[in-house]
Formats: sequence, structure tokens, C-alpha cells
Amino acid sequence: MEVRLSVGGGVGDGGEAEGAVSLYRWLAAEPELRGQARMSLEAEQAEPGHMGGALDLVNVVLSNGIALGSLITAVATWRESRPRAPQIRLERDGVVVTVQDASPEEIERVLRVWNESGAPAPAPADGDSE
Repeated sequence: MEVRLSVGGGVGDGGEAEGAVSLYRWLAAEPELRGQARMSLEAEQAEPGHMGGALDLVNVVLSNGIALGSLITAVATWRESRPRAPQIRLERDGVVVTVQDASPEEIERVLRVWNESGAPAPAPADGDSE
């Protein structure tokens, strides 16, 4: 299952690109995601007439549904650790949600939105190490 994360304003002088790199590092260091997620930094496609190319998206491929809860918790915790909590946009199977805080209710809300949207359930691990 793939989840795309983008960071809005409020991160610092480096803006969204700095925020995406910081979030990427935070997630890479998260013990509960180790071995359960592959992550990469990507540049969001620029609209015609706009410059693009900054690394402003974190793409995460999860091996199972349990890791999804860990991912959302880690993202919310990272957001709350920032001096000015930025907007975090998460997209899974075309359904976009925004993380508002790090409360357990917020984590449940994100999961509920995705479940109610009919997003496919995560496939069971197929024995691959990734």
C-alpha cells in the first residue's frame, strides 16, 4: 500500500522541501516502521508555468495494515514536534486527508476516512523482505 505525504507551510525558512526532508528522516528513524516501510523523497509535479523539482513529497510503501497506524502516528508526532506545526497532507488511493494534531482521535479519524472511502485493504505480506 502506498501513501504520499506532503508538508505545507509553517516548517521554517526552507519551506515544504525542508519539511519533507525532515519528515523523511523522522520516519526513517522510526523503530515501528523499520522493515515495514520503504520510503523515498520525490518532487511533486509542477503545474504548467510553475517551477518544480524540489523534494517536497515523501512516498511510503507499507508492507501491511498495522504499519499504516504506525505511519500516521509517526507523522502526527513529527508535526507536533515542529516549532510551528505545518499542515501534513496524506494521500492513499486518491483519498486525501490532512493531519490536524497528534491525538489518538486524529489517528482514528484518518483511518476511518480511508476505510469509509472504500480504499482497498492492504494486501497480506507475500514473503518479500520489503
